[in-house]
Amino acid sequence: MSFSPADIAYFLEVARQGHVGRAAEAVGVTQPAVSKAIRRLEDAVGVALFERGAHGARLTAEGQLFLESARRFDTEHLELMRSASELRAQHAGLLRVGLTNAASDGPAVRVLSDMVRHRPGLRLTMVIGKSDALNEAVEKAELDVAVVPSYPGISFGCDQLALSEDTVRVAARADHPLARRAALTLSDLTDCAWAMPSRQSAARRLVMQIFEQAGAPEPRVTLEADYMSEAAMGLIASTDLVGLVPASVLRAWRGRVEALPLPMLELRRTLVLLTRPRATWSPLMTAFRDLLLADRLPAAAPAAR
Repeated sequence: MSFSPADIAYFLEVARQGHVGRAAEAVGVTQPAVSKAIRRLEDAVGVALFERGAHGARLTAEGQLFLESARRFDTEHLELMRSASELRAQHAGLLRVGLTNAASDGPAVRVLSDMVRHRPGLRLTMVIGKSDALNEAVEKAELDVAVVPSYPGISFGCDQLALSEDTVRVAARADHPLARRAALTLSDLTDCAWAMPSRQSAARRLVMQIFEQAGAPEPRVTLEADYMSEAAMGLIASTDLVGLVPASVLRAWRGRVEALPLPMLELRRTLVLLTRPRATWSPLMTAFRDLLLADRLPAAAPAAR
């Protein structure tokens, strides 16, 4: 014997209202629809559940006994539907993510790959951009979240959750003339051609401040690239260019590009998750955050910005 959740809901409403017509009005269907539902239940149970009269519908003794079971059925059905809805929300919907050219083996890419594999209903929008632009997009609710590097003294308008740390170092090809030295000073870099991000980037501003405070000539930028992409790294590996390269990127180029012994130019940065202040967190946003926190592997963060 099986019961329709809708028929049970109509039965409960008639029991509450004591009248088929008022019950139909309350649930937004026609009176004949409610009457047919009651008849289906009575046929299934095999007894009359209501006494119908000029003044309405009153539960029979059998109807009173059936009422408690019907209430449990209705409650359990609602819980089941709520649970199903929550599961759908966790596995489906749109997640809009901003990244600063994250490495293919970076934490954000690892987490997004996991979500795509295990959430077939997920739709993903991924935007690659500069930290400031991504912060603004999150503030304007054009993106749900963004994963960006944050440097000391740099602030964002969005809420920030620290994920991992990374170091940006000055690097050059493994057989670069400067790579043979055990120690270097800023003056050793005077004649070097540099690969750097744009003047608006935090990393470049910090490096320029270090040179200025030391009274050293400003670095000569030959290659300006916002991200240490494969192309930019290829140029460093095959020329005399020196560049600002995150340790996470250097790992993939070990043997071809190496960090130079310049501790004064090592920049510590934190990979952070940006979210809009007072934003309503969707289940997908929560899942993305929790997976990033659970990942907690050595950072493979975006290129120097």
